[in-house]
Amino acid sequence: MTPFTPNCRGAAVLAAAVFAAPAAQALDFSGSAALTSDYVFRGISQTQGNAAPQLGARLVLDSGFYGALWGSSVDYGDAAGSDAEVDLVAGWNRTFAGRWNLDVNLTRFTYPGTRAPLNLDYNEVIATLALDQRWWLLLGWSENVLASGERGIYTEVGAKFPLGDRFRFETVAAHYDLDDAYGASYSRAQLSAIYTLGNVDLRASGHWTSDSAERIFPGVAGSRFEAAASWNF
Repeated sequence: MTPFTPNCRGAAVLAAAVFAAPAAQALDFSGSAALTSDYVFRGISQTQGNAAPQLGARLVLDSGFYGALWGSSVDYGDAAGSDAEVDLVAGWNRTFAGRWNLDVNLTRFTYPGTRAPLNLDYNEVIATLALDQRWWLLLGWSENVLASGERGIYTEVGAKFPLGDRFRFETVAAHYDLDDAYGASYSRAQLSAIYTLGNVDLRASGHWTSDSAERIFPGVAGSRFEAAASWNF
């Protein structure tokens, strides 16, 4: 998927706020290593249907501020040059009233090795409101979506349905407003089955997109299956 290139000053300011927090605060470190049969982002394959290794790390302060780093292989064709995506995240997360959780972050997607004059790096502000760690509403906002110079808004609702301690289903329904950029938008749905064994998650997912997604992103949208295994540490 072709990204956009906004001013990254906001990302630098928020990152500075995270890592300039008082040293006395406790730091919580976590991470993950995964292998997926197809890196699918918002219903669109980022690897042209091929497998991708992925690695992530996250540092969280007592105040709720956090920083994260996540990477995956990608395949946007020979013209792009880059074969990797590295995401830099600075955000804040807080649980309140016992049941609600709010996460707000600024994510910078970067693509090292991209051939000039292409610049695939971009930022997005993402806010997620969750209830009981089972239901969530996510909103992603960009003022320069997909390198178009136009606004784009991504809206997602999701739910988890646990069946015992180790097995659960997750469902997602979403809409990507790209009218300003492409004169068209698309919707997507996802159904995943996840089995947890210790620190390992085994996931099988089905992805579906509306016909308009195939017109915007030919060859990498539509119905597809994804299988993934991730180790969380």
